[in-house]
Amino acid sequence: MAESIYNESYIIELLIRRRLLNEGQRNQISIKKNQQRHALQLRRQKITRKQSGGMPDNTPDIIDIIHSLHFELPDRPGRELSAEFIIRQVADDQGLPFKKLDPLELDLKTVTKTIPQSFALKHLLLPFEIKNGILAVALYDPANIAILSDIERANQIKIKPYISAKADILKILAEFYGFQSSISAAEHDLQGPGVDLGNLEQYVNISSAAEIASSDQHITSAVDHMFNYAFEQHASDIHIEPKRDSCQIRLRIDGILHTIYKLPKVVHSAIISRIKSLSRLNIAEKRRPQDGRIKINHHGEEAEIRVSTIPVAFGEKAVLRILDPTVLFQDLSHIGFSPRDLEVYKEVIQAPHGIFLITGPTGSGKSTTLYSTLKNIASPEKNIITIEDPI
Repeated sequence: MAESIYNESYIIELLIRRRLLNEGQRNQISIKKNQQRHALQLRRQKITRKQSGGMPDNTPDIIDIIHSLHFELPDRPGRELSAEFIIRQVADDQGLPFKKLDPLELDLKTVTKTIPQSFALKHLLLPFEIKNGILAVALYDPANIAILSDIERANQIKIKPYISAKADILKILAEFYGFQSSISAAEHDLQGPGVDLGNLEQYVNISSAAEIASSDQHITSAVDHMFNYAFEQHASDIHIEPKRDSCQIRLRIDGILHTIYKLPKVVHSAIISRIKSLSRLNIAEKRRPQDGRIKINHHGEEAEIRVSTIPVAFGEKAVLRILDPTVLFQDLSHIGFSPRDLEVYKEVIQAPHGIFLITGPTGSGKSTTLYSTLKNIASPEKNIITIEDPI
């Protein structure tokens, strides 16, 4: 492997040349770098121990150390000299385009099927798009650009390199490969001869068969990956829909549904069974709508997922509404009220009696407004009861 360009002298000289660091900050980096590197290393070791699968050498580099010192940009007070901003400078200096990786724009198959996971982790590479016969690949270290010729020969395709942030590449590799490996293992376990039990158009052909256990470890892992991904993307809903030949998973983000995964049809019923088991729904009941809820511990916060299932043409569709406290419980002054409307609204919610309606389309902020309002008025002197179905 070529020697990394992310060495101390190159990065610091580049930032000083571009007037993003000064000599005083250079001295501060020199004094604190070993202490910062040790602190970052300990933090990453704790995270790595909780993860499965191969991980690259995650020793903090000089960019991580500079980022951890929280220097401000000289011409933008209040904005930090972040790792991503530094990497943008490196990309510009090396004459390569920078790519901000958005998981919603990536194709699961392109990311996971083009190169092996071990190779991607070792060299911090991420294939993210095939367009007009050209494979776009994000890499962290421009010194690894020579390795792309091996990928070109292996896949018989031209490659266009981009530079991306290390944290983004590692995060997407972990999420996508983790989910894909769980789905592939589940598909292998569930694959076999028999009738498609989920297709109601072929209902007359169904013969009795044992249900796949909802506690299957690969399905459990896949559902956990899906929940974590939805929380990280601040999704409000998860839609799991059976199609004729596949299972489609979509997330509603900022009111818009995005197709995230297209999975083999064979794993659909097992995923639905796992979700129904978690939400204490009747797994055997497939012909009637059901409602339930799941409580999840997400980063130490209790989050709730409301589950609705309904029979459709090719099986059961599940819609999961995510009630994330980090999103729902906001200060009323931060959720979009104008100063005058906020004043009027606070008068309304402090009134001793009355009724008001909060209306709007999906994703407009109704639940966030109501939860934030309850947080605002809740106190030991008040008895608050909500009337909901399901609660």
